[in-house]
Amino acid sequence: MEMRFENINGVLVAHVQCYLDHFGAENFKYVLTERMKPGEKIILDLEKLVNIDSFGLDALLSVAQKALDNDSEIILARVSPDMQIVLDITKVYRVFKIYPTIEEAVASCQKDGEK
Repeated sequence: MEMRFENINGVLVAHVQCYLDHFGAENFKYVLTERMKPGEKIILDLEKLVNIDSFGLDALLSVAQKALDNDSEIILARVSPDMQIVLDITKVYRVFKIYPTIEEAVASCQKDGEK
């Protein structure tokens, strides 16, 4: 599993480049929860996510719950059409804000911070 982090205008962006399946799900959860700080918003750039299965969906939901417990938030960006179908069928889309671009996701975080 490969995940590259960058800070864009004060928002942590995680570029996910992997198969989010039974092989990579635990490492994905570990890496994200270790990087998570209280009150932080993390954008997951899923453009290069190759595959997701039930283990990957569980990892996403687990990280979202950890974020909620930590007064943080996980936001999804650049979700592929195939991934969007999976999120729609499983209703997982209800848990996350989803944006078509990283720029829109970052802008939403900055607007939320101004309130």
